[in-house]
Amino acid sequence: MLFVACGDDDLEPTLAQDKDLNTGINNADDLVSVMNSAYDRMTPSGYYGRNQVIMGDVRTDNLYSNVNSGRFTDSDMDYSPNGAGPWSTIYRAIAICNIVIGADIAGLEGDQGKMSHTQGQAHALRALLHFDLLQDYGQHFVNGGGAGALGVPYVKTYKDPANLSPARDTAGSNLGDIIGDLQTGISMMNDAYNISTSYMTKMGAYAILARVALYGGAADSSLYATATSAAEWVIANGTASPASAAGFKATYYTDNASNSIFELAYSGTDSAGINGHAYILRGTSYGDVRILTGSSGDDLYDIFAADAATDVRFTKNGMIGTAQGYPSILGKYPTMDGSDNVTIIRVEEMHLIAAEGHLRAGNSSGALTYLNNITGLRGATAYTEATLANILNERRKELYCESPGRFYDLSRTGQDMPLIDSIKQMNDDKDGMPPKFGSYRYAYPIYLSELNANPNMVQNAGY
Repeated sequence: MLFVACGDDDLEPTLAQDKDLNTGINNADDLVSVMNSAYDRMTPSGYYGRNQVIMGDVRTDNLYSNVNSGRFTDSDMDYSPNGAGPWSTIYRAIAICNIVIGADIAGLEGDQGKMSHTQGQAHALRALLHFDLLQDYGQHFVNGGGAGALGVPYVKTYKDPANLSPARDTAGSNLGDIIGDLQTGISMMNDAYNISTSYMTKMGAYAILARVALYGGAADSSLYATATSAAEWVIANGTASPASAAGFKATYYTDNASNSIFELAYSGTDSAGINGHAYILRGTSYGDVRILTGSSGDDLYDIFAADAATDVRFTKNGMIGTAQGYPSILGKYPTMDGSDNVTIIRVEEMHLIAAEGHLRAGNSSGALTYLNNITGLRGATAYTEATLANILNERRKELYCESPGRFYDLSRTGQDMPLIDSIKQMNDDKDGMPPKFGSYRYAYPIYLSELNANPNMVQNAGY
């Protein structure tokens, strides 16, 4: 597995049982055990346990790093040329998905339906993992690259001698493979085997499809219709329902809350502690990442101004406030030991995706209905018009400091990184301004170790 620049031993899954994977998957429970290790590999602080979520906002006009403990110094998008982001962590999780997908379940003992469902989870999770890689490393938004620009290697096999040094596929090819994996996963999963939203489900796969297609619409506008239909499938057929105003804050304290579609499980025994979200957002010893404020009228405080006394996403519910003298995120990731589950996608996002999809299709009334479904549940003033600016504003209010992050909304809509405070944001791109859309800094550099290990790997522009 040279493409992750590691030895084979580093890529073996962490299992409760000590198994030789070539012979150790004998039944349905074994297959589930291996699949569980893929979820586990998504939880470290370098990925969804902190950095993937934080970097989605700290590079924008929502948050900044005060570098209190030396963390998130690359929030100005001035990355080390030796590499940045969760490249190896994600490919290790992909490796586990490929083990599950490659298993010959016809020869295994146990419930064939359960094993098919497990393999369906692996397909959908493999799609999400490659999508995160594409967002972070793809060149489609750099210098007008588009669908034909370099994406990432889409790896579908485990330890295949013919594919140990894969080349980068195009961004358009990546999107096609991601959607294909999601469709395969949907066809293989059966709701009868669902346990909780801590595992991938058919609902989760449809929701990720909606997110992927919305993002991909920048390169292929026909995907907006796919985003709309997938989001509406979740709204009509899924088990998740939007949180009420009264219950909104409690969803962040509740594992597998009623609005959750897919989340990663954490507990007090395997929590990230000081390396988790809470400590980086407001901890006394770390507390590096705080709310960005300025005089422009466009910061995270200002956008709530009209409904400051009533909107439950703001100070009324204690979601946003002050810690150690800094404006801070208080209500999300509430437990300081990091034992809160991390929600990857929830149903409120589906309403906002449907709103944008209808708007792009010319159905402004349908878009307005979905948009105001959210304001009506948050104590916020209803919009009188559905515009892209209004939808993005509501996404910013609803999804701050959550996956997928404001950075990806700004990039997919072709926007420059906004400037609120040049000192706090530490943007030093020659002229003291944030990078403009198309800058090479809209993508992470590939790790030098990866380039040295894989002769077919190509570095991103600018590094």
